[in-house]
Amino acid sequence: MDQCDSKVGGICSRTATWKQAVHAGPREAGRILLHSFWCDEHAEKIVQKRKTDWQAPPDMARLVVEAP
Repeated sequence: MDQCDSKVGGICSRTATWKQAVHAGPREAGRILLHSFWCDEHAEKIVQKRKTDWQAPPDMARLVVEAP
């Protein structure tokens, strides 16, 4: 499993549970430049920052499905 890519306040040692596609150009037509991997906490911070900065929501997909 991938590790969270966050380096804010040091390197995050948690397992990544989200995968974010980073695009060049418009999402539907732009090509994928890279994928970033995030733990739940850092993925939520990215979503909240995008909301306050009036940007489009990040293109994220859940990697790990939690057991019921």
